[in-house]
Amino acid sequence: MFKNIKEVEEFIYSSYVTRYNNIPSGSDAFVRNPNITREMLDYLGSVDRKQKNIMITGSKGKGSLSVMVAKILEGHGYKIGLFTSPHLRDYTERIRINGKAISENDLIAIADKIKPIYDEIENRLPKHKYIGPVGATAVMAMSYFYENNTDFNVIECGRGARFDDVNQIQGFVGGINKIFLEHVGPLGHSIDEVAHHKAGLIKKPLKAVFSAEQSKYADLVLRYESRKFNIPINIYNQEFSAYDIRLTNNGTEFSVNGKFGKYEDLCLSLLGRHQAENASLAIAISEYVLNKKLDKVILSEILQNIKWPGRMEILEKIPLVVLDGCISRESMTQAKEVIDFLEYKKMIAIVAIPEDKDYLGVIEILKSYKCDIIMTYADNDYLKFTEKQVIEARKIYPVEFINKVSNAIDYAKSQSNENTLILCLGTQSFIKDVKIYYKEDTLNI
Repeated sequence: MFKNIKEVEEFIYSSYVTRYNNIPSGSDAFVRNPNITREMLDYLGSVDRKQKNIMITGSKGKGSLSVMVAKILEGHGYKIGLFTSPHLRDYTERIRINGKAISENDLIAIADKIKPIYDEIENRLPKHKYIGPVGATAVMAMSYFYENNTDFNVIECGRGARFDDVNQIQGFVGGINKIFLEHVGPLGHSIDEVAHHKAGLIKKPLKAVFSAEQSKYADLVLRYESRKFNIPINIYNQEFSAYDIRLTNNGTEFSVNGKFGKYEDLCLSLLGRHQAENASLAIAISEYVLNKKLDKVILSEILQNIKWPGRMEILEKIPLVVLDGCISRESMTQAKEVIDFLEYKKMIAIVAIPEDKDYLGVIEILKSYKCDIIMTYADNDYLKFTEKQVIEARKIYPVEFINKVSNAIDYAKSQSNENTLILCLGTQSFIKDVKIYYKEDTLNI
C-alpha cells in the first residue's frame, strides 16, 4: 500500500496533523491517549510482552544513555533493538538493530501491517483525540524487533513516561536520567511535577530501576513510586558511581564503581562530566541485564567509539565547530564545563531553541562569555520559533538574528579564524539541520 518512506511518515503523522487544531493545550494527562498505543500493540499479538525491553526516560541525555546501553550489550555478543526519537535526517533512524537503521522495505511492510488498526481507531476517535505518531512508530519498532529475534531492546520514552505512548511497551528494567524542569505546561510547572511524569516509568512488571543522581524533590518522587510498586531503585552515588572524571583531548576519562567491581581508566568519546555519569548509569543497567561483570576490554573499546549526534560533538576543527542539543539553563551548565575546557580566543554561538524551551536561560549563561550570539530558526513545522524570542533575548544581550540555519553557519564561519569556537546549540531539529549542512550520514551508529 505504501510506496516509500515519505508516505509512511505522512501516514503515521496523519492523525495528529488532521486533528491538530482541535487538540487541547495543557498537561499530558489530558492531551495524550496512551491507551491507543496499547491497543495497537495488542492487535499485533502483544509482541512487546514477548520481549525483554529496557525502558529509558529522563530530561536530557536519554538518547545517549540509550545508545550506551545498546552498544555495551551489543559488544558483549547480543542482538539489540534500539528505539529513539526524534530522528535527525531520516525517519528510519528511529528503529535500529545493532546500530543499523531499519530498511525502507521493512518499514513499509510493517506500516502496511498496522494500517488496518490505525485506520479503524482513527475513524472512531473524537475530534480532540489523536493517534500519537511516536507511539505508532514504537509499535512498528516492537514488531520489527520481534520478527528479527532481538535478545534485548532499548526503548527511549518520549518527553514524559506516565502519560507517554512509548511507555505502554512492557519493560523488565528501567533507567531514569537526570530530571530537570522542562516541557513546562505538558509536564507541569515544578520539578516535582515533572518528576511525577517521569516516575510513571516505575511500574510492574519492572524488576529494577536505575537512576541518575536527582535533585531533592525529584529523588523523593522516584523513591515514593519505587516503594509503592515494591520495585528496587538503584541510585547514582549509592549503588554505583563514576569517579576520577577528567576532560582530555581524547574525550572524557573516568572510572566506575559497579555492582560487580571497578572499571578503571575508561575513556568516552563524548565530552562532559555528565557523560561519565551517564556511562556509569549505562554500565549499572548493563550489569543488571547480564547479571555479571562486564568485559573491561570490550567496554573500553565500545565507550571510545560511541558516537551520538549533537552531544558536544566536534564537527570541524578549523574553525572549531561544536554541536550540542542544549535547550535550557541546566543543560547549558553541563555544556559550560566543556566550553571552558576548549581552547579558543573568540566564540560565536548559534542558538535555535523553540519558544517553549528555556532559550533565555541559555542566552543568560552565554552572555558571560561576551561572545557573538546568533539566533536562528530550525526547520520544523511543529516547533514554535517567533520574533518575540529575539526581542526578549535582546533585553538580555545584543543578539543577531539570521532566519536560516545554513546561512547562520556560513556567516559565523565568515567571521572566524583558526582560533574561533563556533558553538551550535539547539533542539533536535536544529541538530538535523546542522547535520544536513555538513552532509553527514546518520543511518548507522
